Amino acid sequence: MINQSTFNQYFESILISYSGQAVWGLTLALILWYFFNLYQRKHLKLWSFSWIAFASYIFLSLLTLFIAQSEVAGSFWQNIFTFLFQIAGLMQVVWLLQGANHLIHKKSLSLKQEYIQYTLVVIIALLSSLFFMFEHDGGYIYSLVIPFTIKSLIVGAAFIYAGIQIMRIGRRDTAVGKKLLWIAFLLYGFENLNFALGGIYMIFDDSFILEIDNTLGVIDFLLLSFIGIGMIIWLLEEERSALEKTNRELDSFLYSTSHDLRAPVASLLGLINIAKHDIKDESGQKYVKMMEERVKKLDQIFGDILNYSRNIKTEIHLKTFRLGEIVEDVITDVKFNQGADSIRLDYDEHIHHILRTDYYQLKVVLGNLISNAVKYHDSKKPDQFIAIRFEKVDRNVHISVEDNGIGIAPESQHKVFDMFYRATSEAEGSGLGLFIVQQALEKINARITLVSELGKGSIFKVIIENAGVKLDD
Repeated sequence: MINQSTFNQYFESILISYSGQAVWGLTLALILWYFFNLYQRKHLKLWSFSWIAFASYIFLSLLTLFIAQSEVAGSFWQNIFTFLFQIAGLMQVVWLLQGANHLIHKKSLSLKQEYIQYTLVVIIALLSSLFFMFEHDGGYIYSLVIPFTIKSLIVGAAFIYAGIQIMRIGRRDTAVGKKLLWIAFLLYGFENLNFALGGIYMIFDDSFILEIDNTLGVIDFLLLSFIGIGMIIWLLEEERSALEKTNRELDSFLYSTSHDLRAPVASLLGLINIAKHDIKDESGQKYVKMMEERVKKLDQIFGDILNYSRNIKTEIHLKTFRLGEIVEDVITDVKFNQGADSIRLDYDEHIHHILRTDYYQLKVVLGNLISNAVKYHDSKKPDQFIAIRFEKVDRNVHISVEDNGIGIAPESQHKVFDMFYRATSEAEGSGLGLFIVQQALEKINARITLVSELGKGSIFKVIIENAGVKLDD
């Protein structure tokens, strides 16, 4: 039989650890409520309520034990708080299961089903609290042990059931949060069943006393921590997965739409070219030329979007090559651009200009930089040039593209790599070029710096990590 001395020792041993569990429960409730407001997922709200109920259960349980320990408070108040902590403990189970059901089946229970659950909670809590009437003087079996045993039995069964249900939908899933959650649910459920089994032994064997100390409190706290962390990680992994799916769908839409729209634009350019030969008067030629410029600009925008979508889907393939190979390819692509014939290319290839990275991604980068240098050249300057420099620093490779074009205003320099940003309203292009450069560099573990002065020109330096190659490699 549990005597007063044993009871007092038990109460003092669990007071601090179980108070910590209550604080952790409230913390998890606030975190889940924050994510509910952010993502509007009903299971997050229900799980937040569940953790509030858990914290309330801990506080009310400790208060019930304190009243049972006190000589001043009577059995009436002990009965009231026993009823309240049972309500809180059972509501934790109800909201936990409701949240798991909504998460798995993507639907809520009907009002009738919820009312039935709430009614059962009240009935079980009321019956549990009435066991004190059978208590012997100085005893604690009926007034405390049986209510705690009933609660532990229900909580254990509920957590095991919820863990099995989550395991069934996540057994082939690589998500860490989902696995952590169902494992923690099962362990916490079995731990509560162990408490319930100890309570049953105490009910039928007066000589048996369940040993509960700070060690079990620490284990409880760790399992509760794993449950909370698993809930949060699972949520973040689901949101990341949904975001990745949305991005893939958006990229696919951009690619297919731009590809489909380029065909009629190409046909329109062909018709404009025919019209240029058929229309003889100057006024008509002027309008046809304006139409051609606008349609070509539209075609360039579609081309940039296609390049962006294609670049995202392209896998990285490392190879060793000369920088001169890419420079030759890029010059071949841009040499017929307007104004390119008046610009001098300053690049002297040397035998050590060798690097190892993704050829296609670097070509995208240099192609955009050199194309922009041609596009924004300063025709008023007598010696227009584009200088390309190669430098190896340790294992890194530095490639700079310098021009003496119109330059970039200081207030625009930190924005030029943003999507669709154009430094001036007169700027040609879609505003995607340097954004694509930034994306390509991220894929090959590289970065870019910019030094520019309005009216004097710009220097873009590309720094590629671990791309240097020794001549004897």
